[in-house]
Amino acid sequence: MRGFLTNRGKGKWNFDRIAKEVYQLYEQINFVDQKRIQIDTGSDNNFLQLARKNHEIYNTYKELLANDYILYFHQKTISKFYKRQYVQELFKRDDLRRHKDVFYTLDSPIGRKINGEVPKKLLVIFTCMPDAKRYDSSLIPNRMFQFFEGIERSLVKNVYTLRLMDLNVSHGSHYISRTNYPEYEDDIQSTILNVMDELNIDRNNVVIYGGSKGGTGAIYHGTALDLNTLAVDPIVNIGGALEQNDRRFLKNLRNEDLFPQINAHLKESNSFTKYVICSENVELYYKQTCRIDADNINKMNLKDEHITSHPEVSRNSVPEQLTILNNFFSTHI
Repeated sequence: MRGFLTNRGKGKWNFDRIAKEVYQLYEQINFVDQKRIQIDTGSDNNFLQLARKNHEIYNTYKELLANDYILYFHQKTISKFYKRQYVQELFKRDDLRRHKDVFYTLDSPIGRKINGEVPKKLLVIFTCMPDAKRYDSSLIPNRMFQFFEGIERSLVKNVYTLRLMDLNVSHGSHYISRTNYPEYEDDIQSTILNVMDELNIDRNNVVIYGGSKGGTGAIYHGTALDLNTLAVDPIVNIGGALEQNDRRFLKNLRNEDLFPQINAHLKESNSFTKYVICSENVELYYKQTCRIDADNINKMNLKDEHITSHPEVSRNSVPEQLTILNNFFSTHI
């Protein structure tokens, strides 16, 4: 067992600061800034799954998140957490890049999608929430790196695709700064600007895009940077009726209501076009979207009987999304 010991003087050592290798399910965790924390759940269920069902385990999970630990694996009965600052040590993907503490992939146009006769373009994609099968997976990519794969096939030529991982807390913080990572928003915006500079892409040819929690990131950072933006049913207030028993594990870890900041961004600078796709059929989210100053965005209210819940807004608006994206990219050819 590896210990973190401190000398209190006169030959005495503080054994209270020993970091255990494996904690039992209900055992109090001794946080000493260790890289890894392991917990024996006593079952095939990972710690996150159990936190959904048990309030005491939920409190411990929130404590792990507050101390900046991320669940990354579950093996046999052991759930494994890693300190966020060191998570890169776990990644084996060759295509994963890093700028500051933000991880991303950057795909270039290939084959017939290359057209040197038109300017380079950049699509910045903010990740959506995972599907039900992967929602509480123990694997980081399943919870924090889900995208509209293959979207390039439906876009005009010469589009580079920047996909941003939402590496934060449990399922990501929706690309919003939190208590233990106050620089997150600045790092995301710095990453986007850095890629634009690296590829020498003009602001006119950049589009910020995302749905659900990715829509949150898109509307927040798209307005902060004042770039062409498409946000699909963004989750921009997780307080009050939208809290839903803290199922995203974000309560008290980040700012809940983002509308004051979004409206402030729009008031400060709004030279580029912003679209928000929503639906009055999803009343809770629609009411929140309506709080954005309608004079500063283009709001598309989808009236569709097939839309009965939040996830269905994106699934039932794919043609509209592609039309808007291609129109953005075609305007400055």
